Amino acid sequence: MNKIKIILVCLLIPFLLLMGNTLWKIKNKVDFQQKVLLAQETRKVLDHLMFDLREAQQSSILDAPADGMWHSRIAFIQNQLGALEYIIKEGHLFRVNQGKTLLIADNIASLRMRRQKETPDILEVQIEAQKNVSLISNLKIRMRP
Repeated sequence: MNKIKIILVCLLIPFLLLMGNTLWKIKNKVDFQQKVLLAQETRKVLDHLMFDLREAQQSSILDAPADGMWHSRIAFIQNQLGALEYIIKEGHLFRVNQGKTLLIADNIASLRMRRQKETPDILEVQIEAQKNVSLISNLKIRMRP
């Protein structure tokens, strides 16, 4: 009887290890697929934001003084389009211009910006995309004076 128990334990331990390893690999694959989707959403944000900020000037940034603090409101004045604002509602990022709202990306948890006292011409932007996993992208943009 003891031999049977030992044999069962010797078979059960490798089986449990194999199952645990398989489940871990499946979880990693799902996490990777989620991060790929989040990277695509972040890319959408960057496409629009970089295009808009390219035309903006340092003095046109609203509600983000050069104090080194992160600000969740991203609003600025672009020469051709006027006032632009990026807002997040229920995980969706919208671009607001002259009362018109355009959906930019989904699964965006936060969009923040800051400027340092020493370098007020450099705008730091942080984008966090989140859906079961999180992906954070940081960029720095030198603004025109």
